[in-house]
Order: sequence, then C-alpha cells, then structure tokens
Amino acid sequence: MTSYEEINQFPIIGELNDQDLLSIRTYLRINEFASGTAILRQGQEADHFHIILSGVLDVYVQGETKVHVAKLRPGQFVGEMSCLTGGAVSATVQANGPIRTVSMPREGLLQLMDKSAEFRNHMVDAMVQRISNSNDRIVEEYMRSSVLLRQLQEEQQSRYGELVGESLFMNGLRSEIAEWSRREDTLCIIGENGVGRAHAALEIHALSRRAECPVFLLDGVNLQLEEWETKIRSARGGTIILRDADALPADLLRRLAHSLDDTRFILTARHPLELAKDRIEIVPLRERTEDIPSLVYSFIADAGFDSPERLMSQEAMNLIGNFPFLAGNVEELRRVVHEALIRSNGDTIRIPHLRFGSAREPGTRPRIALALGSGGSRGAAHIGVIKVLEQAGIPIDMIAGTSVGAFIGALYAGGQPVAAFERVLPTVRWRQLVRPTLPQNGFVDNHPMVRFVENYIGPVDFHELRIPFAAVASNALNGEAHILNKGKVSHAICASTAIPGVIRPVRHEGHLMLDGAVAHPVPVALARSMGADMVIAVDLSTPDSAKREPANFVATILNTIDIMSKRMMQDELQLADIVLNPRLENGSISFKLSSLHIQEGERVARDSLSAIQDKLQSISS
Repeated sequence: MTSYEEINQFPIIGELNDQDLLSIRTYLRINEFASGTAILRQGQEADHFHIILSGVLDVYVQGETKVHVAKLRPGQFVGEMSCLTGGAVSATVQANGPIRTVSMPREGLLQLMDKSAEFRNHMVDAMVQRISNSNDRIVEEYMRSSVLLRQLQEEQQSRYGELVGESLFMNGLRSEIAEWSRREDTLCIIGENGVGRAHAALEIHALSRRAECPVFLLDGVNLQLEEWETKIRSARGGTIILRDADALPADLLRRLAHSLDDTRFILTARHPLELAKDRIEIVPLRERTEDIPSLVYSFIADAGFDSPERLMSQEAMNLIGNFPFLAGNVEELRRVVHEALIRSNGDTIRIPHLRFGSAREPGTRPRIALALGSGGSRGAAHIGVIKVLEQAGIPIDMIAGTSVGAFIGALYAGGQPVAAFERVLPTVRWRQLVRPTLPQNGFVDNHPMVRFVENYIGPVDFHELRIPFAAVASNALNGEAHILNKGKVSHAICASTAIPGVIRPVRHEGHLMLDGAVAHPVPVALARSMGADMVIAVDLSTPDSAKREPANFVATILNTIDIMSKRMMQDELQLADIVLNPRLENGSISFKLSSLHIQEGERVARDSLSAIQDKLQSISS
C-alpha cells in the first residue's frame, strides 16, 4: 500500500480529495518496467490502466508494417478504454527506457469515476483528446500506406540475401555489422560505388531491435525535402539510410539528423563525413579478389542455374579476377556475369562472352584509351606511338600505365608535348631517378623521381591532369594490384616503377608497393574499366626469338619479370581492340637508345594505323 505523501505526488490522482483517495487507495499499484517491455499488446485485453510516473512509452500500431503512433510521457495514461470496456487494446505500448507507472484495475477505475464527477470529466476529456490525436496520427500514417508498402517492397528486392565472400575482410565486415546492429549511433558506411554500402546498412537494420519497423533508402543526390518529411514520419522507430550523403552540404546533413525522432540514421558516402564520427569502410572488390569466385557463382545461381561452377571456364574466371571494376565493383560484376550468361545461351561462359566497361551514350564518339605497358628504358617507344596517333588525329581520351608506361603516361597526361620527350628522354640518367640505399629489399630508392616528375608537370593531383590517367602498382606482400588514381601523381609513379629486388618498395596510401608489372604488365583491364570504348595496348615485351642474354643484374631482374608475366599478359591483352608490339631488344637498361625506341614505336603504330582507323570506324557505326 502506498503512503498519502506518495499518492499526493501522482499525476491526476494526486488532485483528488482525501475521501476519493481513500476509496481507491487499496486498488493502486506501483509498477517498474525495463526498457523494451511491452506493457500492453495490440489485440489483447488490458486488465489495468496505467498512469505514467516517469519515463517514456512508445505506442505502435502493427499492420502490414509497424507504425509509430505516439510517445507518452509522465502524466499521460494508457489502457483505460480496454480496462473499461473489456475490449482488446488497439495498439502496443512499449517502454522506451526504464518506466515507472501507477496502475489500477477495472473495479477501482469504475468506482473512482462513479464517485468523482471531476475525475470522470477529466478522464473523458483526456481520453477524447488522446484518441483524437492518435486517430489523426494513424490517418496521417495510413494515408501514406501505399507509398510505404511500395517502398518496403523495393527495399526488400534491393537486398541481395547474405553478404557473399569468405575473405578476411568479409568476415571482419560481418562482425562489424553485428556490432553496429546493437548500437544506435549515427553511422557512415564509406567506399566506392557498388561495393555494397547500402547492403551493409540494410543488414544492420535487419539484425537490430528495429527490424520490425520500416527502413527507407533515400538518395542524397536527388533528395527532396518533401520526400524527407514524408519518409521520416513513416519511419519512426525504424531506420533511414541516406545514400551518397556526401552530395549534401554538411549543414543540411546536420539539420536532417536533428529532425529525426526515434529513428536510426545511417549514411553511405565515398569519403568520411563530419556528421558521423563512427564509420565502416568497405574496400573495393579489386582488393578482395578472393571473394570474386563466390560472387560469380552466387550470381549464376540467382539467375536460376544449377551447378554454377560448371558454367564458368577457368580462363574467364581468371580474366574477371584481373578486372578492376572501377565503375561499379560488385554491381558491375553482377552485370558482367548476367550479360555473359545471355551471350553463352546458358552454356559455359568463356572469354568471348565477357564484355567489360560501360555502354557509350548514343550520339557520342567512342572514347579511346592507351594502355602503356612496362619495359624499363624501352618505354620511349610509347612516345613514338603517341606521336603517330596525334599526327593521324586520333584522340587520346584516357591513359592507363604500368611502370615506365605510368611514367610516360603521367607526363603526357600532365601536358608534356611529344617534342619535349624526344629532346629529354635520351639525356635521362638513372641517377636522376634513383639514389643508392642500404641493400634492404633493394639497392636504390626512387624518391628522386618525385622531383623529376614534378619538374615537368608540378606537384599535381590526378584530377588536375589534362587527360584522365591511372597507374598500376602491386602489393609488396601478396602481389595484388593497386589502382592509383588519386592523390599526388608523382608519388604514385614512384610506387608503380619500384622494380622488385632493385628498387626499395614504396609506402603509398598505407601499403607497401612495388612495380605494377607484377600484377598488370599491360593495364588493358584498367583502361577498359576507366570507361574506354576502344583500347590501344602497347606491349613492350620482347619476343623470345629477339632476346639477348641479360648484360647485368638489373636486366636479369627485368627479364625475369617479363617471363613470369607473359601468360597473365596474354589473357589481359584479349580485352584490347588493338595490340602494338614494338620490336625491342631486352639487353639495355640505358635511356641512351630512347631515340631508336621512339622510332620503333612510330613504325609499329604507322603500320597499324589502318587497322586502328578501321576498328574505330566499326565501333562508331
């Protein structure tokens, strides 16, 4: 039994006179509920009505989805209608944090309403007002029910099932998702387009306590504030996922976050955001290539084929594994696999069935890329190829380069004319590009190359280049490819040209990197992934019939890389439209022969000019 002092502090009841209080005192009960406890359940009868003493109660209506109706705070009450009439409760009432109530059974409620006209009028007025407010809210929410259900169906279709992949990264990602499903903080999931940022956000919602409530995906690029207001009202208790949040100003993001009421906010972006200090980073597909076979087989199975392993040749799988998927990561891989299934007519997918890159906009000319391969000082031949293309009026829309191909490609993309190369390259000496160091993982380091490159094009970032350009380096620990297309160009070139065993590995973007020839000797896949419709590849490898015995240690290393990369290069060259192979000997590492190498590049390009123009014409038509 409660004391008079405590009863006098109760909302509503504390306003009664002593006689009325005495008549109901034996019916009063103090209750304490833990967060998440359902005090009343929709469809069940309430044997007590409750007045809230402290804490907050959430009121939900469960239909096709769980809709938040109201929040009740101290002084408000619930369950009175069911308690009085014996009917079922019309909504679920759940504790949002610790809750303390005073409750009374039907007998006490009837007795009090019978004896106290003041209390009866107070209760009736309050009930009418609350029912009116609740009905307004329910009407408002269910007027949008068709929009809500359509959105939920779209989100259900957008889920890809389980996150596929057993790499170390994917196992770690699953652990992070499980951890974040138990938290409520605003979270940002960052990564390139198509890596599965929204998928991860949906998984966090599905594993959370909010799983029964709506989840909405909104697009930051085309966000309409009217749509935002509609969705946040429908999503109360659930989750809002804002894709491409970095497309919005920081102050607008803060305003959007502050407008949410009991709704989880998850952002996706390419880069970290100030609003969300906590984040998950999803690495690009090319940095977890061990997941690619599992993804390919899952896409084939999703298309309705049994035994998916039998429908993918090893050669096609190898080529898919070497493609960087810059434009769309997992989503781009899905498209490549589905289109290959169509071309193979449901039979085994082979290399000719694969089509990479994006479709050209109608009415536009083909985009032409150069894929400039590795080859040490023989890279001067790239200049001869570029010279002939310029003279023929064939545009160069983008360049991908490996090792010396990255060196030449970066300087040309940065604005250096062919004439400057012809004048400077024969005078270049290795001491301008490298310096001796202690023989630890290499005899020299190539940091001087930073100054050499910047002397000609300045300390520019990739986005400042005249022609879009990307380079390839390889991970010094596992040999995997790293695509270099952001940050300082000069530093990326150092990473791409660090010859294994000769030049010390270069630390760049948090990784220890070596010469890109280890992964992509001629980066055709990179050029295609950059958006090229036509790729002209320049392969500087020396045919076995033209090889000479290496004259020194460095030439021996370069020849070894050449031998090891031949098979891998042949697979990738199948993605090129035109392959140019200047006839260059492998013996010298000096730049003194650059003029001869330029001439050989001119010769092979001029001999292939009609084939290049024919191919361009066929692609254009």
